[in-house]
Amino acid sequence: RIHRDRLARRCAPLRAAIATPPPQDELGSCIKPAVLQLARGTKAKAHSVSVRLSTAALTMQTLSILPLILCCCIALGHSLGAEFGLLGCFVDTGDRDINGLNGWSTIGPYSVTWNSGGTVELSSMTVQLCSEICAYGKFRYFGVQYSSSCFCGNSYGRHGRAADSDCNMECSGNTAQICGGAYRNSVYRQVYNRPDSKHFTLADRDYVNVTSTSGPFYRNEQPVRSLTECVYRCEADCQAVLFHLDACHLLRFPVLPHVLKNEAGKFAI
Repeated sequence: RIHRDRLARRCAPLRAAIATPPPQDELGSCIKPAVLQLARGTKAKAHSVSVRLSTAALTMQTLSILPLILCCCIALGHSLGAEFGLLGCFVDTGDRDINGLNGWSTIGPYSVTWNSGGTVELSSMTVQLCSEICAYGKFRYFGVQYSSSCFCGNSYGRHGRAADSDCNMECSGNTAQICGGAYRNSVYRQVYNRPDSKHFTLADRDYVNVTSTSGPFYRNEQPVRSLTECVYRCEADCQAVLFHLDACHLLRFPVLPHVLKNEAGKFAI
């Protein structure tokens, strides 16, 4: 019980610090070192305080605190997945349009291949999987091409837009999805969660129709007297606000849907 109480106290600041991301290239780094370190520390302390504890009792004591150890690790974890919205079909060439993986050998647990530019090629490729891959590097855009190729980057479109019909190949991992075509990228914009902070700032407008989620993109509350009151109401399932006159739009993501493109007001995230 003493060890459980101590670890519970240690977990409290870790839960409060959940906004601090762990290293992006070590998805599982939290659990293994932490379990070993804390388990060893517990064993050493138990041995120094009471040599009378038997090996069996010590083992049971260590096992009893593993849920709390895992609790601490989970608190430090982060979701690599991001919401995303389709931008359209775009031309690619040998000089890759989306080239953020140039110079990379791996991204997360995935290998980057170079037989067709810096890309991740998988027979299980889906739009969601490409989004997850590119989220390891916090890339702003990703493109899926030729059924099984995933490109990540922070810019797109330098070779021009293609007809939507040019992106006509099914994803190798999900035939219900389209993953580009021959030298054609189905390009998506990644939408990450805003930092876990109570501070909001005015921001430039960024329009994306998020297609990877269900449910309403935003909800309205009115009358609202000020931007401050609007921000105050941004709590559950809200990451940004658009305030105009007495209307407060509470947004699920830190971007604006195209339906609000003609709506005036102040945008804060």
